[in-house]
Amino acid sequence: MSSKAQSREADEDVSPLLRVDSAFVWVPVLVKTENGRALGGQDVSRFRLLDNGTPEKVTVLNTDGLPVSLVILMQTGGSASQFLSCYSNLPELIGHLVGDSGHEITLVTFDSRVEQIWHFPARSDGVNYALTHQHAGDNGAAIKDAVAFGVRQLQGEPGRFRRIVLLLSQGRDAGSSTSSQALLEQLGTSSTVVYSLTFTGEQTHAGRVRKTKHSGSSEEASERAIRALDDQAAEEAVSLTGGTDYPFDDRREFNSAMLETLSDFHDGITLGFQPSRHDAGFHRVEVRIDSHRLRVTARGAYWRAPSN
Repeated sequence: MSSKAQSREADEDVSPLLRVDSAFVWVPVLVKTENGRALGGQDVSRFRLLDNGTPEKVTVLNTDGLPVSLVILMQTGGSASQFLSCYSNLPELIGHLVGDSGHEITLVTFDSRVEQIWHFPARSDGVNYALTHQHAGDNGAAIKDAVAFGVRQLQGEPGRFRRIVLLLSQGRDAGSSTSSQALLEQLGTSSTVVYSLTFTGEQTHAGRVRKTKHSGSSEEASERAIRALDDQAAEEAVSLTGGTDYPFDDRREFNSAMLETLSDFHDGITLGFQPSRHDAGFHRVEVRIDSHRLRVTARGAYWRAPSN
């Protein structure tokens, strides 16, 4: 079944906001040992979750049976052109990510604008070709525009999905019209998780498993998150939503990074809680586990819209 490619301009409503009810918050969590081995199936009693410093009662959500809605954001502009050949095994690797679950895949390419969008049903014949035959774009890298577009697409899907963005890009935004404040709010009101694979020619990567840096008061943490989106949009989008990010420089490293991402996706768990705090705006989320030998990566924040 072929899919029709549609050209889209970046100013064609790629900015937020989508408001969703934050009466119940989903918190993706990944637990790893000191040597990087992921541990799934943790007892909820081992976790302590804080919302703006307030302990909350959490439950483990069973997401294994949910279908997957995946948006792949592929940068083609700027320095991305030299890395497009790294994606030759991407169709097979994506197949391992979605597995036999019900799923749908959307591919979005971007340079200084969100350029083209392909929407594929499960087992489409066109997906392999589209993932491996992209051409270089202009000099831009509108990461914030692309992430905003992808999250809005996912949140518009009816029903219960595991909503995933896979971002293949450089780390720093170049050319977006979406503000960091708007993207912060959009990410904070969605149930989408961003996973990022960044080519590393432009900067030293911060590390494979990140600890949240959203400390301090809510206002301070919000300002820090906005500055981080300004400076390293890909990495901060991951931190805010609870995904993981890995660097790559060539095809071998890309394949290895994708396998790590697949492991993180399948070994992660999802906690949920109903906030006892009803303050509008930015909420810091901190997840701890009862062992200093384990490392936890989790959603760093959510955003509560003001009551009408």
